[in-house]
Amino acid sequence: MIVRTSFRRALPSAPRALALAFAGAIAVGALLLSLPVSSADGAWHPGADRLFVAASAVCVTGLDPIGVGASLSAFGLAVLAALVQLGGLGVMTAGTFLFVAIGRSLSVTEERSVSSSFGEVRPADTRRILLGTFAFTLAWEAAGAVAMAWRLRAADPALPLAAAAARGFFFAEMSFCNAGFSLHADSFAPYVRDPGMVLGSVLLSTAGGLGFLVHANLLSLRPWRRNRAARGRMTLQSRLALEGMLASVALGLAVYLPLEGAGAYAALDRGDALGAALFQCLSARASGFSAVPVSSLAPASRLFTMVAMFVGAAPGSTGGGVKTTTVAVLLATVAAMFGRREAPELHGRSLPRRAVNDAIALLAISLAAVAATAFLLLLLEPPRAGRAGALVFEAVSAFANNGAEVEGTTAALATPSKILLVLVMFAGRVGPATLGLTLFRPHVEDRTKRLPEENVVIG
Repeated sequence: MIVRTSFRRALPSAPRALALAFAGAIAVGALLLSLPVSSADGAWHPGADRLFVAASAVCVTGLDPIGVGASLSAFGLAVLAALVQLGGLGVMTAGTFLFVAIGRSLSVTEERSVSSSFGEVRPADTRRILLGTFAFTLAWEAAGAVAMAWRLRAADPALPLAAAAARGFFFAEMSFCNAGFSLHADSFAPYVRDPGMVLGSVLLSTAGGLGFLVHANLLSLRPWRRNRAARGRMTLQSRLALEGMLASVALGLAVYLPLEGAGAYAALDRGDALGAALFQCLSARASGFSAVPVSSLAPASRLFTMVAMFVGAAPGSTGGGVKTTTVAVLLATVAAMFGRREAPELHGRSLPRRAVNDAIALLAISLAAVAATAFLLLLLEPPRAGRAGALVFEAVSAFANNGAEVEGTTAALATPSKILLVLVMFAGRVGPATLGLTLFRPHVEDRTKRLPEENVVIG
């Protein structure tokens, strides 16, 4: 593998630059949100709450301790939307270049120009990738904003056109960026009986949760071409992203519909219940919106939601979590172990040992981070009956950058707990990308020196 020396020297600074960019955006956002012009009451609001909201926006999480719809002015909501947009674009751009760095194929056309290392990407390819990411984001958000504004105006003809457009854009952006902030105290529940709003949010959340790379690969396919090379190929990355999304929907429907038919969805008719379950499946893996209060879900449904949040969406997308591809690699490794195969395989491709090691490392670090966060929250918060489960849910949601919460948990947190969750959201958003840029950097394995082997008993 040919790697440019300049890229080798520059790579260690990439994680630092990514972290500094996100930290800087959070600091500026916290300052702007503290200004009187950003508040509905016109007063200064410095402190942990506005820092928390800024971090939640930049990290596209959506945990909200203040109720942004009632607490922020129009200017404050515009600042919030700008922070979410910066965070969403930043995540997708970082994810895109992470895949380029490890030699991920973007499309049939780009396979000819993007070789096996980031250092060999030409400036023209870099610009095309950036412009494609921006165009992809803005096109989906613009289409969603128009559709949602039309639905809001149709449901309430008295709503001014400007207000409908602003709300439509807000919900479209939050859905696509999987941020989960809402103008309402009960999240997305006011629209659970509106199929247009539910479907719009589901489509936008799915598009953002798949990311630009998957869409670029799918759009490059030409199945009608006779020549096999001209038809293109769906990459393994795209297959796993789509399969992860479909699996989350199938499992979610199998869990939510039977368990909540007589519970959280009891007041809904069959069609609305199906829409709410579908919405819950996709919001649990990425967006953090709630069609029904999380507190109304059965304990088993709440546990499934935490697992779905922890797994998250596809790499290079606006969703958080450990990512569906990580879980796919781990499952393939387990299958290979039971099948007594030397290397795990997926769709006719063998996976390199480095990918397996990286998936195991990411899972171990993420589990440790969630466990430590939950432990510290239980120490910092005063003990109350039935609150332990809500705090564990909060820890998973913060690290996975999901934003779902058991109602009232985030607002009731003490200042030290909020500062802790700011750090956790930051680590959950920047950490996996930083880890990826570190682990996936081009390197040559040193085989000249190996220590003696000694076996240990496992299990």
